[in-house]
Amino acid sequence: MADRIEREIEEILKKIENFPDRKSGRQPPRRKGPSGGGVVQRWLSRVSLRKVMIWALFLVIVAFLLRPIPGAYWLLIGALVVFGTAFILSTRGTGSATGNYEKRWRGQPIDTPGPSDPSWPNRIKAFLKGKKRA
Repeated sequence: MADRIEREIEEILKKIENFPDRKSGRQPPRRKGPSGGGVVQRWLSRVSLRKVMIWALFLVIVAFLLRPIPGAYWLLIGALVVFGTAFILSTRGTGSATGNYEKRWRGQPIDTPGPSDPSWPNRIKAFLKGKKRA
């Protein structure tokens, strides 16, 4: 195990020694997307599904409190649809939820002893039994 780690470190250090100097190398020109696409894409990349769910929940509460105002009903429906869609998309996995994938590091499969973070039902059981989290 230690030999493997030492080899990995030596390989990384060799690659760093051969890494071209930033000042001597010419930087590739930046490519711009469609008109205005860069700013919008950067802004959208910062938006997570968690943020969408929080804002949709906030809109649900606001629309519920403003029921007498015309259009608040449709705002409530729209916020519920956005919240539901964000929730469904956040629970869908890209393969990691099924657990049928092999963990790899630098192209090599790695062995892990098990889940590093127990699931919430196991946490609740351990809390009720008075055990500390392993």
